[in-house]
Amino acid sequence: MTDLFEHNINEYNNKEETAYMFRRDHQIRGDVAIEMLSEVVKNKNQKLLSVACSIGVFEEKIINKLGIKVYGIDGAPDALKEAEKRGVITKLGDVSQKLPYKDCSFDFIFAGEIIEHLLDTKNFLNELNRVLKPSGFVIITTPNLARLDDRIKLLFGRSPRHTTPIHPYLYLHIRPFTFDSLKGALKHCGFGDIKLKTNILAVEFFNKRFHLYSSLLAKLFPTFGSTLIVRARKT
Repeated sequence: MTDLFEHNINEYNNKEETAYMFRRDHQIRGDVAIEMLSEVVKNKNQKLLSVACSIGVFEEKIINKLGIKVYGIDGAPDALKEAEKRGVITKLGDVSQKLPYKDCSFDFIFAGEIIEHLLDTKNFLNELNRVLKPSGFVIITTPNLARLDDRIKLLFGRSPRHTTPIHPYLYLHIRPFTFDSLKGALKHCGFGDIKLKTNILAVEFFNKRFHLYSSLLAKLFPTFGSTLIVRARKT
């Protein structure tokens, strides 16, 4: 697991590898997650932990829009320097192991695009549950294994894009999720009141990508979307 952690860090410890965060689909992902978070924030004295915060792009938005204190943990030291500039209180650490925080420390946790990189999903979710306060909320975003075009690909015997072992960066995604599998894992680890949203509907065939930026379709068919954006409450 340590080798896998170090491999991920080597890939995401520079600005070039984090440029995807500024793409329109990922900006929408962050905006939807922040909207779901804003629905449960009660006051500015509450605290959020961002697990694998990277350079702090979405965390800065949370600080500016909601005014709450944001802590961030990541294994990439250069990325954390950028996050600090954006107002995040950072800590260097391996998020695949026990988190270096006391029980019931945070009102909210944001785990964006990290759960698919980890071998031990159960341990990760149990750690999120441990550091959350009673009735605290976690927001998780992860690529959707059952997005629209991947469902069609399976009908024709082709592999979903997130299971491609030689893709330039998706090969790092070792635990792809559908909403059903993620919901099941969350329930098993002590979470309930699970809500799902998505960012966009995306179609990619023959190395050509098409993104349908329709908020209406995203609301109507979230399980077909490009990204699973899930909010769950500690029970």
